[in-house]
Amino acid sequence: MRVIRTVSPRTGYTADLILAHVEGGRLVKVEANPDDRVGRGLLTPFAQRYVERVYSKERLLRPMIRKGERGSAEFEPASWDDALDRIAEALTAAVRKRDPRAVLYYQGTGHDGVMTQFGRLFLSYFGGYSTVYGDLCNAAGLEATRLTFGTLMHHPPEDYVNSKMVVLWGKNSAVTNPHQLTFLEEARAQGTRLVCIDPVRTKTALACDEHLAPRPGTDGFLANAIAFVLFKEGLIDEEFVAHHVHGFEDYRRLVRQYTPEKAQRTCDIPAKAIAAFARRFGRARPANINVGFGLQRYCNGGQTVRAIAALQAITGNIGVPGGGFDYFNQAAYVTRPYPFKLPAPPRIRQLGPMSQLGRSVLAAENPPITAALIERANPMTQNPHTAAVHYALTRLDFVCVIDQFLTDTALRADVVLPAKSMFEETDISPGLWHGILHLKQKCIEPPGEVRTERQIYRELGMRLGYPTDQFDLDGDEMLNQVLPPGLSVNRLRKQSFDRRGPAFIPFASRKFPTPSGKIELRCESAEVSWRVDPLPFYSPPREAAQSDPQRFKRFPLRLLTPKSEDRYLSQWAHDDELNRGDPTPLTMHPADAKARDIADGDRVRVFNDRGEARLVARIDDAVKAGVVVFPQGRWISLDGFSTNVLTHDGVTDMGYGAIFFDCLVQVEPIAAD
Repeated sequence: MRVIRTVSPRTGYTADLILAHVEGGRLVKVEANPDDRVGRGLLTPFAQRYVERVYSKERLLRPMIRKGERGSAEFEPASWDDALDRIAEALTAAVRKRDPRAVLYYQGTGHDGVMTQFGRLFLSYFGGYSTVYGDLCNAAGLEATRLTFGTLMHHPPEDYVNSKMVVLWGKNSAVTNPHQLTFLEEARAQGTRLVCIDPVRTKTALACDEHLAPRPGTDGFLANAIAFVLFKEGLIDEEFVAHHVHGFEDYRRLVRQYTPEKAQRTCDIPAKAIAAFARRFGRARPANINVGFGLQRYCNGGQTVRAIAALQAITGNIGVPGGGFDYFNQAAYVTRPYPFKLPAPPRIRQLGPMSQLGRSVLAAENPPITAALIERANPMTQNPHTAAVHYALTRLDFVCVIDQFLTDTALRADVVLPAKSMFEETDISPGLWHGILHLKQKCIEPPGEVRTERQIYRELGMRLGYPTDQFDLDGDEMLNQVLPPGLSVNRLRKQSFDRRGPAFIPFASRKFPTPSGKIELRCESAEVSWRVDPLPFYSPPREAAQSDPQRFKRFPLRLLTPKSEDRYLSQWAHDDELNRGDPTPLTMHPADAKARDIADGDRVRVFNDRGEARLVARIDDAVKAGVVVFPQGRWISLDGFSTNVLTHDGVTDMGYGAIFFDCLVQVEPIAAD
């Protein structure tokens, strides 16, 4: 038996370091690498199920060609020659009628790496393509953090023990980053106070010493109200802000209007509770703030993150052990793009934001989109406004999907090609939380007739008469060319690259790569680039009583669609072990249920003017009144619905992110038959 060191890029924010046991060419077991200083010998629930995923009876092992209507599961197996010939013919027809930009190329980021870039190489030979920009996950927060500090850096998890307080703001680590909880529990045992700020009393909230539950989408107002108290109580680090903060006096004037009493009305938290927390936070130095991705999935998401980041600046909690503002870690992003030699600059058209995929495809002209290549993505389930995505895909002349499973998106394809798993090709994987660069090693050969994306695009290129020399490059040598000097594939096989190490303190030098060289509370770049207030001014969500009272009257409940323990995004829908619980829960507060004559376990209809879903009600006061929750990742084909039949396809105030949580709905009971 061989034991191979590799990493899971898609088991949550942590990235599990794995020992893969291979016997007779077959993956037989995965276990935690005991040398992983972050995982500490534990695997997330998803990582524990990789053997079952690789050998799932639902996994696609050969090409499939549509027999019936799009949306049905009527496919028949095909040879690779037949499938690739059809794709080549369809792409050629698209160019013959229009130009290369009639082809949409859409790819997800779940398994990004050097070896996932061959689609772009193929389409560059093709002459170009259309695509989308922005992000569905964390774009507004990324841009807000960059505008404030100039770059994105985390404190190492070992540093939590130096914090007097750690604030988990909109972050449910128990689900999205369970390895983080082991470090937080250790810090708590040594006296660190843990605080959770979240509209829902999550498992993470239950593990904390204090929980504040703001009305969803009002976190920016709450942050500014906390700042109001910090100023009033004299809990500002005047020396730090004098030397290292830009726009401090303007910011001071801004927060004067955000009193705890106003925050009580806006955020639905008692003014006394806000003031009390602000005092505890201001005196608990050093303090760390960890921000989750969910709270920036509103139209005000970027300004919200800027407002929270400002709290760390005015209290001097930046550049010190135990402090920090942790949102996303770019420490492991040390690789360069692979220098493919292109025959000519490809004509690439940016259609619109990723969150508006459906409407962007439908609106495209000169040329219109007639064909699509989709890989590593399931936009029918994961993109906002499912109806628009469905209509856009079904009106195309041709759709090809490359995936491991017959997803909701694949059901809208004409040809589906089987994709490799993470164990079937060597690549590089950066850790988003701890900032460690890992080598994702090839452990097994692809099963059945599965081919890598590189092989797929090579074969397509041959059919269209393109040279194949760049598709035939040695994989290890390709990776070596993008790694920084002194780092190689062979070195990564022995040890992951920890660029900064467990003792690194971001901004300890007090140098910030911003235009002013300081932390920017007043940010002219935000105003110029995104047309928002240069200060972290609060504005209500797009769908809220303040901004759209008529809509709020029709749809008075805020829908939150967070990640869950049985799905990672939509990737584990076929795993019976992970999905053995109730697959269709809608959690709502007892008061909201009583007002609608809904009892626990009743069937309910959740709806707005974009769509509806039929679910089972779960009554629980862990959810704030006025809020309903059901997790994302459900498939229409398996579960009968997707959360995104209800969501809006608008964009965030900066970064072109998605506004999944900026969504109002109504709920009503379904009469028994």
